[in-house]
Amino acid sequence: MFIMIDGIDGSGKSSVIQAFKEHLAGQGTAIFDLKKYWKEQDRYPELNEFKAYDFIFSCEPTRVGIGQIIRDELIKQGNNYPSRAIAEAFSLDRLILYTKIIIPLLKAGKCLIQDRGISTSLAYQPSNKLTLDDIKNLTGNKLALKYRPDHLILLDVDPQQALQRLKGRTNKNDGAIFEKLNYQKKNAKEFKSKEFQNIFLKQKTKIHYLPAGENIDIMKARAINLFKKLIRE
Repeated sequence: MFIMIDGIDGSGKSSVIQAFKEHLAGQGTAIFDLKKYWKEQDRYPELNEFKAYDFIFSCEPTRVGIGQIIRDELIKQGNNYPSRAIAEAFSLDRLILYTKIIIPLLKAGKCLIQDRGISTSLAYQPSNKLTLDDIKNLTGNKLALKYRPDHLILLDVDPQQALQRLKGRTNKNDGAIFEKLNYQKKNAKEFKSKEFQNIFLKQKTKIHYLPAGENIDIMKARAINLFKKLIRE
């Protein structure tokens, strides 16, 4: 199974993913955290390193190679790289991730839970210079749509509230170009658009909108209930 979690910046993705990890740990289930591995090892793991794990947590952009360049340089506030160059970098990072990790693990019957992905590019990157078709046709994006998530969980929160959460962070400051109110209003609208939904529905992805404006504990409880339902299917 492939579960992707997405939403605007500050919607609570990290909290939901942490809740999933804690739930699995409470069940005595060992997990493989790719983000942690990338930070510690600065490389991709070999496939045999996943053998003992049924649940693998991933994220995009990655934390190695092109993914780290995206985070450290391409999307930092104050930089002004062309939108097409940024979209192509995300696509290439995605191509490598899917080729080396996602596709082999799905074929091996693992359960993958990913923070952001192709859904982010389709919501964030369309502009007056890049159409949705331009983005869909980038090599890594075409591959990701072929191996689309079984379930796409979209966190639904008011952009103003999300921005306040970002301002209140003390342990995480990405300084990303996306963390602006008008941009997040546009992204929130895209996540709910019929055109966006149809891309995934045509690929048989099930979309779940999860209310994320409540107290964090309520949001986590909702998320865990949904997660338990999905992994029982």
